[in-house]
Amino acid sequence: MSSRNDTHAAPDCDSVELLIPDYAFGLTTPEETRLVETNLAACPEAVAQLADYRQLQDEMRLSVPQIEPSPDLEARLMAAIAPAAPAQTPRRVQPLAWLAAAAIVALALTNIYWLVRVNDLTARQAELAAQLQSQNETAFVLTSTNHLRWVRLPPEQEGGDATAFLMWNAESEIGLMYARGFPQPSPGRTYQLWLTQGDQRVSAGTFTVNEEGIGALLFHVTEPIDEYTWARITEEPATGSDQPEGTVIVHGEL
Repeated sequence: MSSRNDTHAAPDCDSVELLIPDYAFGLTTPEETRLVETNLAACPEAVAQLADYRQLQDEMRLSVPQIEPSPDLEARLMAAIAPAAPAQTPRRVQPLAWLAAAAIVALALTNIYWLVRVNDLTARQAELAAQLQSQNETAFVLTSTNHLRWVRLPPEQEGGDATAFLMWNAESEIGLMYARGFPQPSPGRTYQLWLTQGDQRVSAGTFTVNEEGIGALLFHVTEPIDEYTWARITEEPATGSDQPEGTVIVHGEL
């Protein structure tokens, strides 16, 4: 009988592909991580999906503005941690003391930098939530990664550049769609997201993309997203369609 550890056994690519979203964001268990890393090289589709998720991470990081500490912050920190030397006995600080001081400064700067970032993001989230509430809209709030769902929608045409990602919380009716590599729609047209439940296709909203082919959509449907089985994005009239009739750009199973 062949075992999983048999080097001649066929790779478990289906299981690897299911784990790629969690693996890309560091959410897999040690056993799942070993499964992915053992089989990844033999699963081309999983390799492509992992590259897409890694690029998505890079794009998200680049979209957040960098915040630098004030120029005098290091000097003030050094002054605060420097030991007071007796006036009558000047002494030279040993290299080890300088290394310790530098390490403390680096740690302090890092902590302050991330504190500023967190405070800034928290303020932005509160401002966005207030705006959405005043407009009677719904906000997508992610408070934990334990029940996070990630799905990649590959291009309909082989070799196409368009890709979309859906993210939602388990049993939630609110999701976030991120698209990249989309071509500019024809004049008077837009993109529309559809979710499939049984024989029915439900519109989750329309969106546009910028000149780089990047777009996003915060959507709300009437049923928990876990109850839908497929998703697709089509090109439709600017006002949207009741049913998908235009060209399918991306699609995938939820």
